[in-house]
Amino acid sequence: MSPTRERILERLRAAPATSKELAQEMGLSRVAVHRHLSELMARGFVRAEVKRCPGKGRPYRVYRAQDPEAPYARLCLDVLDHLEALFGPEGVAQVLKRRNEELKRALAPGLSGLPLREKAERLARRLKEEGYEAEVVEEGGELFLVQHRCPKLALAGRYGVFCELELSLYRELLGLEVERQSRIAQGDEACRYRLM
Repeated sequence: MSPTRERILERLRAAPATSKELAQEMGLSRVAVHRHLSELMARGFVRAEVKRCPGKGRPYRVYRAQDPEAPYARLCLDVLDHLEALFGPEGVAQVLKRRNEELKRALAPGLSGLPLREKAERLARRLKEEGYEAEVVEEGGELFLVQHRCPKLALAGRYGVFCELELSLYRELLGLEVERQSRIAQGDEACRYRLM
């Protein structure tokens, strides 16, 4: 499946959307979105429902994910929404920071004392196990960590703190400044981190 179709599917796992909403959020034309949606429907990942406009207006289609992962993304969003309602945005951030600390404790011992490239490659391997499709690439003598897939995209679209904490985690694990150059959650093809 293409990265764009994966992004659309991840978005629909979080909540239903119209093609117009998807086009705006993904930075694509409506024609391109329709092409991707047609393929996803043909493969059984997405279904469309016709809705009537309140008052005057033409009916429109709302697209929903129907693959097995959709309920889990909705459940996670519901839990985060309730956390936010109870404890505010800082409460959500605190829960996610705690999770980051656990990830750091699990990953850091295997990375200490290694050269940067080896640290980055071990991190990329771990991210692959988590569904990120990550790799380390070298361009012009510089190293980049590139994630071609984001398994938490459905959540990161609404809760940007996921992306901020991910960047912070990479900085701490690699022990250097990391510059994020692109984000799947903002419609880019990959999350790209320059390791400086």
